[in-house]
This record gives sequence, structure tokens and C-alpha cells, in this order.
Amino acid sequence: MVNEATSTSATGIGTRVRELRRAIGMTQDELAAGRFTKQYVSQIERGEIVPSGELLEWLARRLGVDRMQLATGLSTSDYARFESELERGEHLLDVRRSAEAADLFKAVREPLGADAPRPALRAAVRGEVRALTRLGRIQQAADLLGDSRKRAEGPEGSTEERAEVTYLTALCTYLMSEVVVAQAEFDRSLALLDESGVANDGLRSDIHQWRSRCHRRLRDWEAAREDIERALELCEALADTRRIAEVSFQASLVAERQGRWVLARRYAQTTHDIFLEIGDRVGQGIVLNNLAGLNHLLGNDDLAIAQLRESYEACIEADMPVEAGYALSSLADIYRGRGNLTEAESLAAHALELLEGRVDHLPAIGTSQLVLARAYLEQGELEQAEEMLATVDGTFERTESVGHQASSWLTRGDLERARRNEAEAARLYRQAAVALLPTDL
Repeated sequence: MVNEATSTSATGIGTRVRELRRAIGMTQDELAAGRFTKQYVSQIERGEIVPSGELLEWLARRLGVDRMQLATGLSTSDYARFESELERGEHLLDVRRSAEAADLFKAVREPLGADAPRPALRAAVRGEVRALTRLGRIQQAADLLGDSRKRAEGPEGSTEERAEVTYLTALCTYLMSEVVVAQAEFDRSLALLDESGVANDGLRSDIHQWRSRCHRRLRDWEAAREDIERALELCEALADTRRIAEVSFQASLVAERQGRWVLARRYAQTTHDIFLEIGDRVGQGIVLNNLAGLNHLLGNDDLAIAQLRESYEACIEADMPVEAGYALSSLADIYRGRGNLTEAESLAAHALELLEGRVDHLPAIGTSQLVLARAYLEQGELEQAEEMLATVDGTFERTESVGHQASSWLTRGDLERARRNEAEAARLYRQAAVALLPTDL
């Protein structure tokens, strides 16, 4: 993972040569040792000359350090330790211990100066951004990418590096519900990856997977399906088990939106089986929420309720309140449909407590608010329903998702019917129907 940078900072090397020389009490003449002049050493120390690889090796031996330390300020053993820490950080992400992973990646990143090998710095930043986004600290992740973008766009940056930074920026943008902008950035990251000529199928799969989410939010189901199928092809070719599970889960969501419920359940079951195989109990819990929703749609509410309770317990046990909130929101909607409105109201309110403040999960927040509004409406609490629907509208407007907004308009239509305002109800139903028309009509 960690290789020495092909080019290093002249100023950084010069400073280290001077400090190491002085630390061992060596003059510039003594360092030159007849191989070159004192003036040449002085030029190196002032950062006017970048030593060649051979000369860097020679200077390192004269100064009693390894070449890596002279080039970057950190020794080979330091980088071996960093590589081990980076691997441990990836493991922490896999087992969903995101807070620990964020701290670890930060501890690796901070000592890496401008001269650090770029792959090491990229891996640390990439891991920290992934951990921060999972924790909902989206702005912090976006801020962290600022320096990475400058490096990638600088003279030493590669096209592949720019593709990666663009992808991570698009990820943060999507999570802040700027879906149209995010989609354009995912497009750009793929174009840069194509331009680079580097395969990097892992990154390519991730881009397709996340761009599929943009298409889904914008109700372009066919584009969403094409992207997710391409992502699945790539990660299957890589034999990346965890990626296959994650992409299969997204494939299930796309199929569900297209009304292909049996196919959606098959994808979800594949995801569940992979998580079971690799011992990821939390992953199993998360996908159970999706399986439960599909079983509800297919008429098996008893199984759906059992799966949602298991999902909730697994997520609470793993200290993942957001995912637990998803399960409770789904459970609330099933109870509402069964006429158990008091329980539905309680569960939806608790889901909102668990989701509070997570701007990266606005659709889930709005959905929970909508379940609560419908519970109020169906109990005849019309004023409370209207107040909650105003909140729902504000939430869904921020998602850039017409489908979510339409669900709010349908509920408003039901509210107006309850008030015997048939004309306004008809207008709202019509507004929702037009919004839900296929985009290619």
C-alpha cells in the first residue's frame, strides 16, 4: 500500500538534511566528503536542488538514517506501522466501529507531512472520510477533503487521484441531499477514471453504486438499475464479498422501487446470507429491515414484525441508533396499517428521537414524520396531523426527491378529505399523481 513518493519537497528534504547534519555535529564540507562542494550542500539545504534518488540514498547513509526518513521525515518502520494501522482501520469499518476507525485514521494521517508518500496519505484520508460520513459528520468529512483536492489538482497529482477525491466529494454532497450536484460529480469521477487509464474496479464499483442512489432519488429507475448492475458486475469480478453484499442490498432497493418485489427479496436474501457467512450480525440486522418491508408488501406481516424487532435489537446492541430508527419507522408503519395507532405513534416518535440531527438521513426522518402524521390523522387529531405535515414538507423539500414529496401531498389530500374539503383534496391527489408519472412520459 505504501510506496515512496516519486517526487518529494525540496524544502522538506533540505530542512531535514540541515537538521540531521547539525545534530551529529557535521559541517557541510564533511557531509560533501569530496563528492561535491560545500556550496552544493548549501543549495540542497536551502531547497534549491532536489537530490536524485542515488544522491538521496548516499546522503541518508552519511547522515545515519534510511532514505525514506530523509525523503519524507518518517522512517520505513514508521510507514510499516502506519500500514498496519490502516489495515486495522479498514477492519474497524468492516465491523462498523466507525468512531474508533475515525480516530485511528486521524492518528495515522496527522503525522504525515506534505512529503509523505501519496498512497499512504490517500488511504488515511479515504478511511477517515468513510468513517466520518457513517457517523453523520458530513461537513467535517467535506472539510478534510479540501487539502486532498489541492494535492490532487497540483503538479504531482494523478488523474486517478482526482477521480477518487471527486468521488468522495460527491459522496458528501449526496449525503447532504444535494442530489443533482452529487450526480454530476459522480459522472465527473467516472470520466476522470476513464481518462486515467487505470482499472481501479473497486472505486469504479463504488461510484456506480452511489450514482444509482442519485438516480433512485430522482426516480430514474432504469438508470438506477443500469448503474447497480454495473457495480455488481465489477465487485463480482473482484470477488469482493463485502462489496457484493452492499451492492446486492442496493439492487434490492432498486428492484423494490420498480415493483419487482420477488426479485428485490432475492437480492436482499443474498445480502443477508453473505453477512451471515462473514459473521456480520449488524449487517444482517440492517438488511432484515429491507426484508421485512418486502415481506410486508408480499402480505406476511407477522414475519415482517419479527424481522424488524430483530433488526432493531441488533442495531441497538451495536450502538447504531440511526439504523435502529429505520427499523422502528418501518415497524410503526406496519402497526399503523393494522390499526394499532397508539403503538404506531409511539414507535414513530421513538424513531425520530434516534434519527434526530442526522441530516444525511433526511428521507428516513421525513418518512418517520409522515408515519406519525398519518397516525394522528387516523386518530382524528387533525390539527396535530397538519402541524406534523408542515414539518414533513420541510424535510422532504430538502431531499430533492419528488417521490417523497408526493407521499406528503397524498397524506395532505387525506387530511383535506377528513375535513370534507373535497376540492382541495382532489387538487393534492392530482398534484401527487402528476409528480409520480414516469419520467419518460
